[in-house]
Amino acid sequence: MGEIHPIAAPAFLKIELVPCPVFIHPIPALLNTPAQPLNIPQQLILLSSDPQAVVSLQELLQTAADNACQLRHVDNLDKLGFSDLERVCHAVLVDVRTDKCAAIDAIREIRSQRLRVALIALCRDFRDLLDFDKVTSEVDDYLVFGQFSVDELVVRIDSARRRRTRENTHLQEQSLLQSLLNNVSDYIFFKDRESRFTKVNRHMLESYGKGHGNLIGKTDFDIFSQEHAHAAYRDEQEIIRSGKAMEPKLEKETFEDGRINWVHTVKVPLKDIRGQIIGTMGIARDMTELKKTQDRLKSKQNMLRTIIDHALAGIFVKDRDGRYLLVNKQHVAYLGATTEADVLGKTLYDFIDNEKAERISTFDRKIMDSGKAIENLVDCREQGTSDEYWLLTNKVPLRDDAGQIVGLVGITLNITKQKQSEAELKKTIQLLEETKLQLIEAEKLKTVGRLAAGVAHEVKNPLNVISLGAEYLQSMVDGPEEILDLLKDMREAVNKANLVIFELLDYSSPQKLKMDLGDINELIRRVLGLMRHNFTQAGVSVIEDLSDSINAVRMDGQKMEQVFINIFLNAIKAMPEGGSLTVRSRMIRMQKTGTNLSSEMTALFRVGDPIVMIEVIDSGSGISPESAQKVFDPFFSTKASGEGSGLGLSVSKSIIDLHHGLISLSNREDAQGACMRLLLPAPPSNPTESIHSE
Repeated sequence: MGEIHPIAAPAFLKIELVPCPVFIHPIPALLNTPAQPLNIPQQLILLSSDPQAVVSLQELLQTAADNACQLRHVDNLDKLGFSDLERVCHAVLVDVRTDKCAAIDAIREIRSQRLRVALIALCRDFRDLLDFDKVTSEVDDYLVFGQFSVDELVVRIDSARRRRTRENTHLQEQSLLQSLLNNVSDYIFFKDRESRFTKVNRHMLESYGKGHGNLIGKTDFDIFSQEHAHAAYRDEQEIIRSGKAMEPKLEKETFEDGRINWVHTVKVPLKDIRGQIIGTMGIARDMTELKKTQDRLKSKQNMLRTIIDHALAGIFVKDRDGRYLLVNKQHVAYLGATTEADVLGKTLYDFIDNEKAERISTFDRKIMDSGKAIENLVDCREQGTSDEYWLLTNKVPLRDDAGQIVGLVGITLNITKQKQSEAELKKTIQLLEETKLQLIEAEKLKTVGRLAAGVAHEVKNPLNVISLGAEYLQSMVDGPEEILDLLKDMREAVNKANLVIFELLDYSSPQKLKMDLGDINELIRRVLGLMRHNFTQAGVSVIEDLSDSINAVRMDGQKMEQVFINIFLNAIKAMPEGGSLTVRSRMIRMQKTGTNLSSEMTALFRVGDPIVMIEVIDSGSGISPESAQKVFDPFFSTKASGEGSGLGLSVSKSIIDLHHGLISLSNREDAQGACMRLLLPAPPSNPTESIHSE
């Protein structure tokens, strides 16, 4: 139905309103309903320039019972009042018998108002219809003037009003649908069974019609590349064949000029009123910008993930309950796990002991509760039975979009090598300090050596003279006994003085070792055999517990004999009432460095080195902690005055030091007594050459 523009009222309609005797009460307001039942009076308006027509129609209506129809006459279109027309009447009767052109213009003007009132034309005869073919579709019905009854008029009006209501409803629905199609931002299209466009909405026409004109009758092959057009055609033909809708999917639309669009498409079968499939219809939403944004986000995520996974530091994210949300490969290794899946969803308690996990979790809760980061947190851990390792961690709170703390982010760096370097540096510094002290002691020993040489030169000869004189006098004098005892004491005193001078010279003189591979067990047995008389006389029983799996030891046999003689004599002195002496030998390996990385043990041996351990265990009274620290110092002794020079263990320690070993004295843990422990390196191979070391 074309658009109707307002026109000037025709001349034949310019007549005055004629009072109608049937209007004896006010016209009730009509509801906006499809049609009124026939028992309600039909409100009519006659639009005519013929006064006789008004009179004739009034006479006809007066014949009806119960005022079936009520008439109002209007001679001018301008007086018709379109705004109230639906409220005051059911039908407009247009007299078309006089002025044909004016009648056509009036019909078009009335119908352009889209009113739900019946429009009925009154003509002379049916031949007049031929003159009104231009507005035939605009008029609801035609009546031949003077040849219809009131009942026929009422039925015609009611039927026309119902039809007009249906048409208006249909037009309104079409208008709503068209408004929806034209204003929705999605692409909406309809296709026939050959996938030709039969209807598209305005947005699709504006987006895809550029360069193609009207899309109606065209196919995807006219718009897209062959690749996309073939895929879309296959989908639509499958919908037509199966009668099932296509699952919503994200489609990549490629154009001949190389452009690419991404759309989310839904396609369903299109059916006619009989339920027959006549094509397809679909809705597509442009997702190009969203897809580009997603691709950029994915690219950034991949880049970030690559950085995280290949970072030298361990990176992790935890929620407020301490569960891991993200970990990189480095942190997986720190936890002793194999894959990221082994860690996600778990807590620190699943990987380390509860005490350490609780300590670290306490720091984590402080971060999340206070909102403050913690930097440079140093943590020492162990993985199974392996060595300990050190971690340096920085942690910051993790916030959501609302600023609420939902967890924490941490970066952990393995600083084990730095810690080891720090320990090595401390050890080096300590060794330097010890070396300085040793140099001082060495200088002292040189002084002692020079003093000893002077003593030997200046004192030993007079002592020999005294010894010879005492021997001579003893041979010449027979009495009295007091003189003989005095001479005997003089000779013993001279011998003790000579012995002290000898030990002093031995301690201070340069030590030269002849190192050969030897059986340490055999050497111990030989020394025990030589000292059998000493043990028997002191009431000491000897228990040998020497392992047969001892490696050969590189040593100076003569010097090592002196060491064991000194140790056995020291043990005998510690058991004045007799007792037992156990000599034990074992092969051991150094397992780990322990907490004191700068100890003598770690300075001489490394993890995994074979070591010969020899223990000499007595059942004496033991040794005090103060004496244990000084027992290897020169001239220190716990014996009574005159029972020793205090140089035996000092000489033994010097010999063991030259063998790159350790000697220590401590109290027994299982019983009363002391234990002297020697640790000597056991070479893994057995070279044949001898090594002489200063």
